Amino acid sequence: MLKACSHINQHGEIVSITPQIKKQVLKTVNELNEDGLRVLAIADKKVNNQLDDYSVEDEKELILQGYLAFLDPPKETAAAIKVLENNGVSVKILTGDNKLVTRSVCKEVGLGSEKMINGSALAKLSETELEETVNEYNIFTKVTPDQKTKIVKALKKNEQTVGFMGDGNNDARAMKVSDIGISVDTAVDIAKESADVILLQKDLMVLEKGIISGRRVFSNTMKYVKMTVSSNFGNVFSVIPASIFLLFLPVAPIQSLFLNLIYDTHLVCLFLGIMQMQGM
Repeated sequence: MLKACSHINQHGEIVSITPQIKKQVLKTVNELNEDGLRVLAIADKKVNNQLDDYSVEDEKELILQGYLAFLDPPKETAAAIKVLENNGVSVKILTGDNKLVTRSVCKEVGLGSEKMINGSALAKLSETELEETVNEYNIFTKVTPDQKTKIVKALKKNEQTVGFMGDGNNDARAMKVSDIGISVDTAVDIAKESADVILLQKDLMVLEKGIISGRRVFSNTMKYVKMTVSSNFGNVFSVIPASIFLLFLPVAPIQSLFLNLIYDTHLVCLFLGIMQMQGM
């Protein structure tokens, strides 16, 4: 916006924007960004003729009237991020904000912001370079909706299971291509339609509960499959060789079904038991 302005309103007086004034304006904006404030520029322009359609050419020689600074405080996510990382979940931030605002937010939620990359740098990378970069960096600033989608796809190509959480229109595409899209009940409609899971509580700790429950179910299911296969293999290995040398069936069909019934009955206990954290 500042590039499109040629004048500025200083205490009611319209003056030209000099390099010194421009430097002071940028300094003020950066200071606000470092405090975690998002900044919107307000500018106008007087036109002599009323036009039906306006183009980019009309967005020149504007008068900068000032800035609106507003705070979008991060949710209480510090504890949730720490818990997720303790459970082996890597947390990455994909945002359209600049690096100053993002660094301030990361500081508040306890997430390291030493290594971050912006959308302009990502646009210059090849597909192979992007796949390497997404593993190296955890914070991506000034990214477009299309770049969010590419980052998610690159992570999946690296054989990672990706969950994407968003609540805006620009998050819908990335949520669609992720393994699991997560949104909140206060999100826009398109985000909720693209999500696989919608959080009804304003507490990100429910993500930990979901991850632990999912891992427990998957692990118990695999245990059930392995134990069932081993049991059936034992039955087959015993019955087939015996059938070769005996003139009668060593185990009647009804007996085999009865054995499987007894065996499956105690396997149900797997789904009622609680796994130790080391197993997940």
